[in-house]
Amino acid sequence: MKKSNMINLTKGLMYSVLALFLVGTMINCGGSSSTPAQVQAPKALIQDYIAKHDTMVDSSLVSLYLNDEQPKIAADIKRTISEKTATGELEKLQHATFDFTNLQITVVGQKEDYVEDRPTKLIKVSVSGSYIMNQAAESTTISANETVILAKDNKNWRVTEKFDPWS
Repeated sequence: MKKSNMINLTKGLMYSVLALFLVGTMINCGGSSSTPAQVQAPKALIQDYIAKHDTMVDSSLVSLYLNDEQPKIAADIKRTISEKTATGELEKLQHATFDFTNLQITVVGQKEDYVEDRPTKLIKVSVSGSYIMNQAAESTTISANETVILAKDNKNWRVTEKFDPWS
């Protein structure tokens, strides 16, 4: 074989290898990914949940939970309202306000699992720092160090205490 043909053949092979490498690189860097995008923590939902869960006197807390868990939460709220009415604390708790300035809310995990026999997205949210509960003329700083599990129910996130795929 002539030297010029050999050089051309070598160049052709190098260009083919380079082209295959570039195609492979483009495929691997493409728009699809096997890892889902990080979900943002629904900050307002978590803050609403904390405020209502701390006082346990607001029946709208029930709607923040998955359907299966709502009857238990409704019963807990009813019991707390009865207790706080008897001690004269109900009105003070119903008018409590919260300052979440020093509260950190972070998604620390996300999975898909079966909830109520349906594949469901779940996120694990870490709540840390502190917040202030204001009641009448007094303020209480409350330390926060908890995890809240949320399940996607249709288009809304709902709290679940029953389903925890991380445990």
